[in-house]
Amino acid sequence: MQDYKIGIIGTEEAVAGFMALGVTCFPITEDNEIQEIINKIKNDNFAAIFITEDWAIRVRNKIDEAFRDAALPAVVTVPSPGGATKAGLENLKKIVEQAVGSDILFNK
Repeated sequence: MQDYKIGIIGTEEAVAGFMALGVTCFPITEDNEIQEIINKIKNDNFAAIFITEDWAIRVRNKIDEAFRDAALPAVVTVPSPGGATKAGLENLKKIVEQAVGSDILFNK
């Protein structure tokens, strides 16, 4: 059986507490660091990647492009330390729309 990992991408302050839980942390400070993080994720067995909303907004296109055709990892947006925005909800809407073919969450 294959062991899968869980990772989180975000500022150092946002991800540091997850190390104690066995989550692989990817602290990020610059947009250009995301490609190296994506390569590390692709070369390992990650089942889920959490990304804080502040960073999801900034690097969403690269994340989507990298994992568009892959079943794993699931990429989930979580609130940033500064509070929640609507980025996570928009991402969920997009995922459901792709899976179902229409907007069943908001009917817009």
